[in-house]
Amino acid sequence: MGLFDKKNCDICGEKIGLLGNRKLDDGNLCKNCASKLSPWFEERRHSTVEDIKRQLEYREKNKNAVRSFSITREFSADRYHVFIDDNKGLFAVAFNMSEQDNPDIVPLSAITSCRLDIDEQRVEEEYKDQDGKSRSYVPPRYNYSYDYKIKLGVNTPWFDDMDFKLNTFSVKDHERAKMMNYEQLASQIITALTGAPAPAPVYSNGMMNQGYPQQGNMMNQGYPQQGGMMNQGYPQQGGMMNQGYPQQGGMMNQGYPQQGNMMNQGYPQQGNMMNQGYPQQGGMMNQGYPQQGNMMNQNAPQHGTMMNQNAPQQTSGDTWVCACGATNTGAFCEYCGSPKP
Repeated sequence: MGLFDKKNCDICGEKIGLLGNRKLDDGNLCKNCASKLSPWFEERRHSTVEDIKRQLEYREKNKNAVRSFSITREFSADRYHVFIDDNKGLFAVAFNMSEQDNPDIVPLSAITSCRLDIDEQRVEEEYKDQDGKSRSYVPPRYNYSYDYKIKLGVNTPWFDDMDFKLNTFSVKDHERAKMMNYEQLASQIITALTGAPAPAPVYSNGMMNQGYPQQGNMMNQGYPQQGGMMNQGYPQQGGMMNQGYPQQGGMMNQGYPQQGNMMNQGYPQQGNMMNQGYPQQGGMMNQGYPQQGNMMNQNAPQHGTMMNQNAPQQTSGDTWVCACGATNTGAFCEYCGSPKP
């Protein structure tokens, strides 16, 4: 037989068109018979003719299950719907609950796993220089987008997963309301299918993120983080650079309380610090408020080893400080002539 000779379908016996053949492990399948298989079925090329015949028998019986399916709960994503029949303990994931679409009716007890997978993509921002050439920002800037997929594992004779996307178009990093809606919908679906609280979403690409909670070495501009991070908005722990909220560890901050080696221009600090505004403890340089320890201050009273150009000071030994500010050792001030008090 020639390469382009027409073949017969080993299921229905009809002639198969030029581009209509679907190869099986030991035969051929026409396009019409292939369309009747479960949409979740992925092992067609490794299936035998007998496997396909048994599945098509199951699919015909499944139509009866669709007709008797009573929807008690429904969760609608952009394209897919999750239908649940609480009375019979069944569910389906499909575009429509109709005999024509014939969605697979699966027992809730067949679910083996269910979680939200977030696929994150990033595209670097560039600018045009004076010569019209594209240049990267320093540090680099990125635009992020996200896709939300439910990873649903099941134990059935014909397929072992029913993964489906919640969104049709990727969600941009500035579309916070959409992000929250998809996460909330995913949480509702997972809880409804498993009866347990939804686990934390999984980021499939493990990349830098500007929107969601993260752990590890990350760059984020929006939500809580742990580990080595750069953030411009919310609480952090670890080696960080922040311009707004409380921090712990080696940090640079311009606004709120800190602990450790820090540079701050506004609020109380502890440790080795440089501050221009508020009380401090330890080795410090300050130009405004009371201090303790080894300090240099030009305004307010100090304790310890200090240099001050404003308030009277008392020294140890035979020296004394006149009201004019001069330090003397004799009975009279060497500058104004006032007697020792």
